[in-house]
This record gives sequence, C-alpha cells and structure tokens, in this order.
Amino acid sequence: MNRTTSYLHIYKLLSNQKQGAVSKIQALIENDDLSASDEMYAWLQKLEDVLRRNRFVQFNDIAKYRANLLSSRIAIDRRIPRKKQQLEAALALITPVTKTLEDVMKPIEKSLEEIHQTIRELLIEANERGDAKWNNGLDFSEFIHALWRHFIYKDPYKQRALPILQVISENDALEILASEFHKTRTRSEKNHTQEI
Repeated sequence: MNRTTSYLHIYKLLSNQKQGAVSKIQALIENDDLSASDEMYAWLQKLEDVLRRNRFVQFNDIAKYRANLLSSRIAIDRRIPRKKQQLEAALALITPVTKTLEDVMKPIEKSLEEIHQTIRELLIEANERGDAKWNNGLDFSEFIHALWRHFIYKDPYKQRALPILQVISENDALEILASEFHKTRTRSEKNHTQEI
C-alpha cells in the first residue's frame, strides 16, 4: 500500500472535513443560502482530490456527486427556480457523500485500531523485558524516539513494528506510541496508587 499520505493523516483529515463541512452546508441550506451549493461543490472537489491522490476508488463516487451538483445549476425548466433546485440537490447529496466517506474511513479506522493494538502489545512486552523503563528525569519526546528506534531495530520487536511504517508515517507511529505509553503509564500509576 503505497500512499502519498499516511492513514492517520487521511483519517483525521476526512473526519474533520466530514464534521465541519456537513454541519456548515446543512446550516446554509436551512437558511436558504445559495452559497450552500458552492460550499458543497468546493468540499466535494477537495474530497475527490484527497481520495484520488491517495488511490481510493471512491473518488469516482465523489466525482459523480459533484457532477450531479453541477447539473443542478443549469435550469432545464425556467418555471422551477434555480436556487431551490440547487439547494435541493445539495441537500440530497449530504447522505450519500457521508456514506461514501464512512465507507472510506471504516477500513482506515480498523487498520489504525490494529496499529494501536500492536503498539500496546509491543509496550507490554517491552515492560515485561525491562526495555521501556521510564523515570521522571527523562525528556518524554527523546524517550519515545529512543523506544521507537528500539522497536524497529531490535528483535523480537522489529517483526511487528516495521510493518506499521508501511501504513502510517514514522511521526504518526511516534504519536501513537506516545499516546499508548501515556495510557499504560497512567493505568500502572493508578493501579500502584490503589495498592497503597
């Protein structure tokens, strides 16, 4: 899977766009604001570009939706107000576009969950082996970088760590590692506090 952007970045981008753009477009439609059609068209153009650049076949669906929206701008019957037709077309596209995005995001989400699980397992194993010792005198960022290097260069970790870099970038892997390490550390501190 050779993508131009990592799964984590694509997922965040699509998720943010889905939440922000849909609510904005719906609000414009509710207010009978004709710019809803322009907003929808621009959003579809961005989505199509992201999906095409990252080799998701769903970019074809987005292109069809964009063409449908564009055709609504051309008045076939002069008795039907073009504004109404454009707003109806934009409203009608929200559900299928959202569904298409969810179809793209589900496998990405599954893959990211698997990566989180693999990193959690690596951390558990590293803790058991004593390879992930933390003390408050360490710089957290340097510690996470060193731990990641340990995972990708040392047996028995590297067989599980290296495939992660085929799906996400190293920076994303470091971000997930830091997040999972923090969760693990917080849980162990909580357990330690409860024992006392």
